[in-house]
Amino acid sequence: MLTPSTLTDIASHLRDLASYVERTPIDSLHEVCIPFSEIRKDYPAQALGALKTWSSSKARYIYQFSVEDDVCEDLYLAFAEAKDARKNGRAYCRLNPVSRLLYVGSSANLDARIKQHLGFGNKGTYAMQLCHWLPEREGMLRIQAWRFSKEIDGAVVQAIEDGLWASNRPMFGRQGAR
Repeated sequence: MLTPSTLTDIASHLRDLASYVERTPIDSLHEVCIPFSEIRKDYPAQALGALKTWSSSKARYIYQFSVEDDVCEDLYLAFAEAKDARKNGRAYCRLNPVSRLLYVGSSANLDARIKQHLGFGNKGTYAMQLCHWLPEREGMLRIQAWRFSKEIDGAVVQAIEDGLWASNRPMFGRQGAR
């Protein structure tokens, strides 16, 4: 039942969560830039090698994909066409307004999630599926990942991801946990 007391409890929980978010240490940041041509050609294992080495199964990650402003409109149109056509039987994530920030997410298995977004994972997993629709033009995909201790509560990591999403409004995906 929703009562004033319940609302007070909810507000108290949100204040506690905000306090945890403010005190959460970021262990490390790693970023990599990959030319579109490498993604269209095949899985860019060499370009992602350092990211794979840096990541660990003993951590949590928040990551984001971004591009330069001059390619945003082309990416938007190409993705919309692929999603509408269900190109290659892939599960495409949600399409939002045009933005240079493509996607914000979190994962305990960074390598697997990056593969899915690049389009080299299971076709039924909701992701950007980049290699299946990336237009024939040059550009650079920038991937940034922040590593957090596995000890950080999942609700705190989700709150950080949601805050990053809300402040930057990526072109693909949605805010909130699945």
